[in-house]
Amino acid sequence: MLIKVEEKMRENDFSSQTKKQALKRANNRCERCWSEKDLECHHRLSLQLDGQSTPENCIILCHTCHKIAPQDSFLLQNYFLRFASTKEMMKFYNTKNEEEALRSFCLEANLDFQETYHKIKNDPSSHVSSIKDGMEKCFQEKGQTGFNIPLGYDYIDKKLVENKRESIQVRRIFDMYLIGNSMDRIAKSLNDEHISTKQNKTWHANTIAVILKNPLYTGIVHWQTHSRQGGHQPLISQDIFNQVQELIKKRKKIIRFSQSSRVH
Repeated sequence: MLIKVEEKMRENDFSSQTKKQALKRANNRCERCWSEKDLECHHRLSLQLDGQSTPENCIILCHTCHKIAPQDSFLLQNYFLRFASTKEMMKFYNTKNEEEALRSFCLEANLDFQETYHKIKNDPSSHVSSIKDGMEKCFQEKGQTGFNIPLGYDYIDKKLVENKRESIQVRRIFDMYLIGNSMDRIAKSLNDEHISTKQNKTWHANTIAVILKNPLYTGIVHWQTHSRQGGHQPLISQDIFNQVQELIKKRKKIIRFSQSSRVH
């Protein structure tokens, strides 16, 4: 399997041994979207910036992700690899559009928004419209779009399959929120127990929010204004999901009222 995957990779400056080590580290998947097809090597730090062709500087990407990977090494690591799509970034920061999400990202990373926006929009390898068109086509044909595999599932034979160990945590997150725990409290509990996210990262309130607001856990696949029944096993009942959404709205109103009262 390793040799077959390696043969598909684009010819570049990485040695055969480096490719094998990078593939093993990435579990033979794209490190952005988890695709197993048309894998290629990409420099984490470009050769122009004295990046080396070492396993540590080698990122495994599918052909599609490789074509749109930004040249800026910071944006590559902290923006491109972190979010598999614009939609995922918007969900993470709980925003209504890409610009608001990018502003939140820049605030978090202490970056200048205008400079970062310019880099992303003017990167010669950035093809935002083609990505959106591709995701739309994928949804219409398969009922799902390209995204990082959500906690609670594995991607096997082009289908989402329940991950028994992770699904326990998903149900626990919904239960904890329903009994009164805040998103911050849930994130702290998971971090204190050394339970990592799907991408082996630290939990934050925004990460919890993405899970609690994701209808995918009820068996529904959603893309922009479209929704349809997915072919995967629901982890949460529609009733529990609806209760959580109402509770989220209620708590937001309480917070806004509290903030308004302090101002006056």
